[in-house]
Amino acid sequence: MVRNTLASIAVAATFFAAACEKDANPSGPNEGPDTLVVNQIATAGPLNASSTDTLVYFSFVKGKLVSKTEDWDIALRRYEVRLNGGVTGSKGVLGYNLKNNQSATDAQVLDFTVQNTLAAFDAVRESQIPGDGVFQSDRLVEDNTGYVSFAGAPAANAAAYWKVRTANGGYALMRVTAIAYNQQGSLTSITIESRLQSGTTLGSTQTLTVPIAGAPVSISLVTNAAVTQSGCNWDLQVNPQTFAMTVNTGCNTGTYPGGSSPTFAAATAANDAPQYGAFLAGLTGPIPNSVTDPSAPFRYNLTNTNKLHPAFNTYLVKDGTTVYKLQVINYYNESGSSGYPTIRYARIR
Repeated sequence: MVRNTLASIAVAATFFAAACEKDANPSGPNEGPDTLVVNQIATAGPLNASSTDTLVYFSFVKGKLVSKTEDWDIALRRYEVRLNGGVTGSKGVLGYNLKNNQSATDAQVLDFTVQNTLAAFDAVRESQIPGDGVFQSDRLVEDNTGYVSFAGAPAANAAAYWKVRTANGGYALMRVTAIAYNQQGSLTSITIESRLQSGTTLGSTQTLTVPIAGAPVSISLVTNAAVTQSGCNWDLQVNPQTFAMTVNTGCNTGTYPGGSSPTFAAATAANDAPQYGAFLAGLTGPIPNSVTDPSAPFRYNLTNTNKLHPAFNTYLVKDGTTVYKLQVINYYNESGSSGYPTIRYARIR
């Protein structure tokens, strides 16, 4: 329980699902070889992915970080790994999680080293590539209670916010800063903060506390009010029984999750998301951007030192007919600074 709580804090501090990403200058020593023969294992890193709001881009072919305008395969930020496809990129790169250490105990993970996991990594060859149909891209998924923290009594997850395409065709930022509920666990009120975009400018924060009593309540971000549904006069609806927040799909309302940086207050645009899901959206992919998922690249705080420990889970990354295997084998640079991952990879087809 303690580890999960601390992991939640870490996730909140460097949350994975960010829009408004900036390009970064390639940096990082120990670049891999320019070309790889099949099954040749290479490592690259530590790679400077320490920014909380800036992705850096890695090319397996070049064996190094490259500009976003070049031919990249994966993007990294802190403990986050994304693919050049789906909502993250345009190349069509797909991934598959082998989940090879998903069932490993924390004690076993602590015993893993770069050396004693090498043989198992080397053993992953072309014969273990699954059918094309199981490979996936980074994508949006419905997370209709993402505004709620269920760590104890339900409370507002104020660190989370969304970019919203509103029912009238405009754009806004939205987050929930407070909720109240009765002894039966049903919502009784919800407080929303929003910022409307006008042209290229996001407006100041407007606050709305909506009483909720029994029936679902519809909310307009444009008028900053609870409304009686009529066509496109509403954006969000909250169900007090299930906590679910839905959007006005009939009027093309959609959302995209914001990230830890820039924050809700510091964000400068709501209309720049790569995609707006027809639901309250979360971001997912074949490489979990999490420190609580046992199939993710890292586990957190296994020795009560608030550090990330590589789980040596292996991922397959598919670019057309070419397939690579990938592990993230460290999170720290030589001086112990975090956000400097080292990757191990090989072309297996």
